[in-house]
Amino acid sequence: MARTVFSGGGAGEAGGTAGVPQVPGSAGVLPGTVPRRLVGGVVAYNEEQRLERAVRSLLHQELPAGVEWDRIWIVASGCTDGTVTAAQALARKEPRLALLVEPRRNGKSAAIGRILERAQGDALVLLNSDAEAERGAVRELWTAAAPWIAPYAVMGRPVPTADASGPWRGPLELMWDLHHEFHRHLQEEEGGAHLSDELLLVSLNPGISLPPGVINDGSYLGVWLAGRGGRRIYASDARVRIEVPIRLRDHLRQRRRILFGNHQVAALLGRHPSTLIRHAFEHPLAAARLVHTSVRRHTRGWWRFGALAGAELAGGLLSVWDRLPPQRDHVRWRRIRVPEPSVTERRPAAVETGDPTLSPIERRVSGLLEVAARFRTGIPLQEFVRLLPGDGPETAEAARRWLNARPDIAHLDGELVLAPGLEVRGYPQRAERAAAYRGEAKRLIRGPLRWALRWTRCVCLTGSAAYGAPEVGDDLDFFVVCRQGTLWAFLAFAYLASRLDRIRHPLRGRPVPCFNWVVEEGTARHAFTSGRGFLFAREALTARPLVGGEYYRGLLYRARWMQREIPRMYPVLPEGSVPPEPPTVAGVVRGLNRVTYPWLAAYLQAAGLVRNARFARRPGASDARFRTETRPDQLLFASRRFEALRAEYESFRTETAPPPVAAVHHPRRESGTGAGLARGARRRAPERS
Repeated sequence: MARTVFSGGGAGEAGGTAGVPQVPGSAGVLPGTVPRRLVGGVVAYNEEQRLERAVRSLLHQELPAGVEWDRIWIVASGCTDGTVTAAQALARKEPRLALLVEPRRNGKSAAIGRILERAQGDALVLLNSDAEAERGAVRELWTAAAPWIAPYAVMGRPVPTADASGPWRGPLELMWDLHHEFHRHLQEEEGGAHLSDELLLVSLNPGISLPPGVINDGSYLGVWLAGRGGRRIYASDARVRIEVPIRLRDHLRQRRRILFGNHQVAALLGRHPSTLIRHAFEHPLAAARLVHTSVRRHTRGWWRFGALAGAELAGGLLSVWDRLPPQRDHVRWRRIRVPEPSVTERRPAAVETGDPTLSPIERRVSGLLEVAARFRTGIPLQEFVRLLPGDGPETAEAARRWLNARPDIAHLDGELVLAPGLEVRGYPQRAERAAAYRGEAKRLIRGPLRWALRWTRCVCLTGSAAYGAPEVGDDLDFFVVCRQGTLWAFLAFAYLASRLDRIRHPLRGRPVPCFNWVVEEGTARHAFTSGRGFLFAREALTARPLVGGEYYRGLLYRARWMQREIPRMYPVLPEGSVPPEPPTVAGVVRGLNRVTYPWLAAYLQAAGLVRNARFARRPGASDARFRTETRPDQLLFASRRFEALRAEYESFRTETAPPPVAAVHHPRRESGTGAGLARGARRRAPERS
């Protein structure tokens, strides 16, 4: 839940209207009337380096006579760098600024919704946090809006920054030139059904609706206004400098998200946004003239246009792929072309997010229990003590006293620490179930999987069984490190051996084994030496080695960053804990591995799609859907529920390095593929953190 954590003095709280000239409200703004109170909005996620530039570009605008800023809202969502600190420093200097901090990143449209809930004025100017409004841009927006009756929206003209460079610079210049020509053409058709959201003015009387979860807020508002007779206006002289991708890969990622978002808008509102491609199908001659007008202004214009067309086709195909389950989360999109600050410049996220009245320890505890509560469980007191930072209570009794003094943060049910108001039943039975799970894991290692162990460095029990609290229906989750060049040969044998074992010995209440994360040793070394945050550290330090304990201790020895994350759980390992490398794998095994990979990977991907389709048809099972990642050196299953869990942990993680792009091994039974080892049609979420 967003919380106002800092508001500059001198302007009063947003919503105050005393002494402010009023204009006609929702009954309609008279044509030619200039709104008097202007509200600004900047939504930021990890924009420590750019936020001040964006905000000051609004503050320094020359507004028309009689128009003034009422308040400029900054919403910092789930930031893990110094964005919140930078925003607080700005708000102390500038009384017109107000800051909202969202501990979790819920998407841009949700953050804009927080601003709309608080905005008290005649119109709202939204500026992307990585953009910069040029001098006079806001005045041009007002001038374009003045003749019209609300509701309306006015978009500025995006222009790539002058310092953007790289081989993709030329095609992007042409793309934004086409963007300009297309929207000028749409003005002749009363605005079309599209808006660009880099710099956007929207009327507040009457208000404009933007629900959470919308990917393309500009496209949504354009179609929403078109369906209600509102004006969509293009102010080409209101220029806004924007960051653009410098690599083709980043451009494809951006277009993939935008095209997916346009499909979402069509599904929500029953009408597609206006795009040049759609316009080309409906009015081919007019579209051809637009393209020719732009192309002839550019050196090697047709080559650039061909490159853009190919990239758009690829982005469109990827967006279609994203519609298949499990759908990619484009609401919390990845940023492009962002230079990372050095490690010494980053600040612990736990000090910057959440309630500023709480200490860092209280914020970690609150975050831990909030995550646990989502799965209707708590944390055993002894484990709770081990999860605290070094300056937290050091014993169970000290932790008990500390918790009892803070009933608004947590409460104790025997030896279980719970979020306020949460009750958990049947926890002792889960501990008994954990022992049975561990016994089944040892049986598999000693029996059906024994022959394949020659291709592994270690096999670890993970998930709810390792935590000690599996629920009925949970999978038996494994993390496996294979020798270099043997991963897919190991998986092929493991799946076959497990299938034969189930034929000879039906499950009859036993857990379904599932290899959630299988990697080759080179990939494992990289994963453990890279700082990957609190959640990865907790999973790694609670894993139970069944085979290759010495090798696994060596992996932990390399992961010294975990000692900063969870100092009380990180073991004190002696020098020389890294075991020697084994002999090279025989060439015939490596050949078998290469032959097996494409067939088995394709089978697992297809089986995952089938399983996800079944989850999609089951009420309340959307979080059980998962992503299957198959590479020559890795097999990974990660469910939506796990991705949400990771997002929760990011709000209080203390690691200075950014979170990994790919998820770590999934500790939960939903991540099974539905193929071979992981059927589990009756699976449901275990009640643990």
